[in-house]
Amino acid sequence: MINFYSYTNNEYLGVFILLITATIIASILIIFSFFLVNQIPDSEKMSTYECGYEPYENSRNIFNIHFCTVALFFIIFDIEMLFIIPWCLSISKINLLSFWTTIDFIFELYVGFFYLWYSNALDWE
Repeated sequence: MINFYSYTNNEYLGVFILLITATIIASILIIFSFFLVNQIPDSEKMSTYECGYEPYENSRNIFNIHFCTVALFFIIFDIEMLFIIPWCLSISKINLLSFWTTIDFIFELYVGFFYLWYSNALDWE
């Protein structure tokens, strides 16, 4: 018969201590930040825009989502290219399976890039 009490007690004791410690530290920081800060609210601080500038136009205008998609594509391809740097540095020490696996990864990277190019996802029009 398995003793579940000793299993869970030994395995999750570190997680429980971490959770309690994080809760105590977060509570202390929130309490200290509330009592140690000089809180003098004025009309400018309590306004909708806390930066102090008047808004230039209505905040409900239409935002072009193309900025976000191009940024996501850039991040995806940039991170994928970062995976190739260690491969280039250790290419003399890898075996044949690792070599062809990375070649397949690069091929899939090119397929994704050409699909974005073909579907005109990178055009601004």
